[in-house]
Amino acid sequence: MLSKLTPQQLNISIHPHTLGFDTTAELLPDDRHATQWIGQERAFAAASLGLRMQHPGYHMLVIGEPGSGRTSLMKSLMERALAQQSVPPDLVYLLNFQLPEKPILLRLQAGKGSELRHLLDQFARRQLRTIPALLQSRIPGESRHGSPAAVSPEGNLKSSLEQELAKIRQQILPGLLEPELFDRWSAQLVQEVLDNTELFALAANNETDEMQEAFLGRFRANLLLSNHDLAGSPVIYDDDPSHTSLFGGVEASADHHLADFMRLKAGNLLRANGGVLILHLEDILGDQQAGANPLLEKLGRVLRNRKLQIEDAGSASGNAALNALTPDALPLDFKLILVASRDDYYHLHEQHAPFLEYFRIKVEFADSAKATPDVYRQVAGYIARCSAENSLPHFTAAAVARLLQVLHEWEEDQSRVSLALGRLLPLLHEAAALASQGGAVDAAEVEQALSATRQRHDYAEEQIRDSILDGELKIAVTGRQVGRINGLTHIDMGDAAFGSPVQISARCHPGRHGIINIDREVKLTGPQHDKGMFILQHWLAAMFVQQAPLSLNASLVFEQEYHGVEGDSASCAELYALLSGLSGLPLAQGIAVTGALNQHGEVLPIGGINEKIEGHFRLCEKLGLDGQQGVLLPASNLRHVLLHQDVIRAMAEGRFHLYAMEHVLDGIELLTGLAAGSADAAGVYPADTVLGHVQRSLQAYQDIYQRNHHHTGQ
Repeated sequence: MLSKLTPQQLNISIHPHTLGFDTTAELLPDDRHATQWIGQERAFAAASLGLRMQHPGYHMLVIGEPGSGRTSLMKSLMERALAQQSVPPDLVYLLNFQLPEKPILLRLQAGKGSELRHLLDQFARRQLRTIPALLQSRIPGESRHGSPAAVSPEGNLKSSLEQELAKIRQQILPGLLEPELFDRWSAQLVQEVLDNTELFALAANNETDEMQEAFLGRFRANLLLSNHDLAGSPVIYDDDPSHTSLFGGVEASADHHLADFMRLKAGNLLRANGGVLILHLEDILGDQQAGANPLLEKLGRVLRNRKLQIEDAGSASGNAALNALTPDALPLDFKLILVASRDDYYHLHEQHAPFLEYFRIKVEFADSAKATPDVYRQVAGYIARCSAENSLPHFTAAAVARLLQVLHEWEEDQSRVSLALGRLLPLLHEAAALASQGGAVDAAEVEQALSATRQRHDYAEEQIRDSILDGELKIAVTGRQVGRINGLTHIDMGDAAFGSPVQISARCHPGRHGIINIDREVKLTGPQHDKGMFILQHWLAAMFVQQAPLSLNASLVFEQEYHGVEGDSASCAELYALLSGLSGLPLAQGIAVTGALNQHGEVLPIGGINEKIEGHFRLCEKLGLDGQQGVLLPASNLRHVLLHQDVIRAMAEGRFHLYAMEHVLDGIELLTGLAAGSADAAGVYPADTVLGHVQRSLQAYQDIYQRNHHHTGQ
């Protein structure tokens, strides 16, 4: 059944007064975090469950497309949830004098780590003066009988060191989680000084000063992790992960006074301990080296063992020094959130399936939501928040209504809105820049911003259109021709997409080679297009089974197309060109056709419908609208039609038309002026129908082929 569309069917109408406000200034910020997850109820529920699950293996994989809010919403949710949890301890490394390659790890309450580091720095600096002085003096004391006695310099030194370390211990004791480790280290330090007193008994010179400073540098603290500035458990977002940024490492240093253990540095995995680490899967998968992915492999080991081994960065490639530090592995208790596109998720599933065993919580962000008053209201609230957070003027209800239409257009669906709300922010900025000083942004400014965006990205479209206008590309949009029709292509340039007509032609004559697609023969077509061609051929054979096998040679080609053809949306147009070539009936050139068909001739929906319609309209507009031009499209695409106002205006004025078909034969009468025709019980089509003309041509082809074959055989 063929139907002619009305202007009211070409876009949705959102009346500003139905939104319930005059400007977004009236929409107070809503503190309920879940309401920011517009249309993402499933994702919010999954993320909330993932937060509650503290068992191993319940890390989260967040799947969604850029602009859906997948990263910002997850980060905000984690920060709010973890703000009330306890702050993890600071981590401090001290030199293990007995096993220097295995430093001693102290855990202190948050903020106490930096205090300990400061105290030990002061302690080490004081010893540069104190130790030499104590070794050069003998301080009198008392014997058991009250007579004066001399105390050895070593005894004085030991007593002085123990007293100072005891004071330091007392100052940090409230935050020292394992005081026995500090006591053990203090005893080792005192003994280390007593064993090396000769270093401080040497005559003073520059070399001696450097040796003493290097020796005392070993008494300092390496503040591996400081959480003094946290108010709750950490939420770490690493948007440029590397081996060092994630796992830490051993820092290279030209300072020979710096003890090896001081070069140990923490990475974001350790900083996220007790909290959450957010990464993008794309960044992890990009770390390919000689067919392997060391970043992914190391991360997998950390998730499996729940421990982190800080290594020299050269150890992975076998270039680590022989005396490399080997600190004990650090236990980890954190939640990893991997943010991924669907393509990256499928790649991970296919190439690294075992890695996914640690991600039992899948948080999938929807690309679109059903358009409801509640969703409209939430989007308006989002626009109000964006205005407030970015110091933009507020938007009128009419402007919001136009922005809601934009979300429908991005989704190409009259009943659903796109949830790529991140794409709205640049549009808000540009519309706000066009608004009058101090005034709210109205629909006119939004329209101007949209128009400016189109103009910035329509250079390629204009080039193709100019080629047609200049006659370089042969496209006719008036009159009638046999075996020729305008199909519609969809061209995606990444940051812009547009449609343009392309001429499809067919030539037919007697033979047995069947239908040859010239583009396919020279490998300019893709598998989807080839599938559509095979369906077309078999549908034609089934419609004329009395002539089977068809005595037909036919060629189809996309004229002046040199960059390849993909997709099956030209199937209907190709069939019409073929039927015209067979029947000799001319087709209206002003009507461009798009649509795929199945084996039963039913017309299937296609993508890019709006760009295709508008591309043909703008060409016809440039060449001159005569009231006979339009587009023939699948009826199943009606909900996807959301056209610009100039197209709708031209339709209202009768200068351009849209027609919808459910079956491929519905459109043939529009194009030829004759009915398609139905076969009688004997399979014969009426003579004054399109299929009747085709049947007579096929019968004639068969007679000619048999006669020629008979003569050749003789």
